[in-house]
Amino acid sequence: MTEGNGIATLWGALRIEETMEKSELVIYEKPDLSRPWLIAGYKGWIDAGDVSSGCVAFLREKFRAQRFAEILSDGFYQFADSRPAVVVEGGLIRRIEFPRNEFFYWKNKPPRPDLILFIGHEPHLRWKAFTDLFLKLAIEFRIERLVTIGGLYDQVAHTIPRKVSTVASSNRLLDDLLAHGVDLIDYTGPGSHVSILHKSAATTGIDSFMLWGRVPHYLQMRSPGDSLAILQLLSRLVPFEIDLDPLRDDAVLAEQQIRRAVEKKPELGSYIRQLESLQGANTPERTKPSDQVIVEAVITRDDKGDSQ
Repeated sequence: MTEGNGIATLWGALRIEETMEKSELVIYEKPDLSRPWLIAGYKGWIDAGDVSSGCVAFLREKFRAQRFAEILSDGFYQFADSRPAVVVEGGLIRRIEFPRNEFFYWKNKPPRPDLILFIGHEPHLRWKAFTDLFLKLAIEFRIERLVTIGGLYDQVAHTIPRKVSTVASSNRLLDDLLAHGVDLIDYTGPGSHVSILHKSAATTGIDSFMLWGRVPHYLQMRSPGDSLAILQLLSRLVPFEIDLDPLRDDAVLAEQQIRRAVEKKPELGSYIRQLESLQGANTPERTKPSDQVIVEAVITRDDKGDSQ
């Protein structure tokens, strides 16, 4: 290959990559939005208890938000690890469902900020490219604030009132959030796409913060109580009006299910009492609970805990 041909090949590859990035963000409509907040939820690693995806899906449904853009999935996922869903009916392939990364909008009551809602899957590949596409949309629609919602498993008891934890892009935002009773996070360990997203957003001048629900790690099921705590907080911060009664009902049903399951698993009840003591509740004893109990007494989505 001659030097000229090599340069031409390299230039062609760069042009292909540029074309891919341009086409991977598809904007179907350009709504006229006032000072929008962008609220994002993800399926995947940061979705303990379905808190991340569940909160934003609840907002989308209650507000009947309209889809207007998406980041195409091809090129961002290892489909051998996270396979597309295939629907086969009567011996025929009817539908193949790839991961979707969709943006929706909802117009709030003036002069309150409008909302852009994002529901997607944390990318496996090309995190920087995914982040750039996300922020390109954020900049184009001049978002006032970026909020991501996450759920993490933690050594907390479901019997203690749910707390929301936060990470923010500035001390000013932290002060605002602390006034609403949130906890600050100290953490060193593996990161997610949202950490890169927030760090990159700061370089563009976008104010941002994360809201995290701390899900009891013995509950491998939906955690509507944590979702409720986050949405109550968000409705005050934005603000917006929303009927959260369906989520309250779900939280009550989940608590009843957990209580029945715990009654059938004495070792889990003992573990929960130890967690309560660590959180300053009920008993003065402060011994660290054994994680071995979790292996033997986890409550799952299929564990109804029904008494016989």
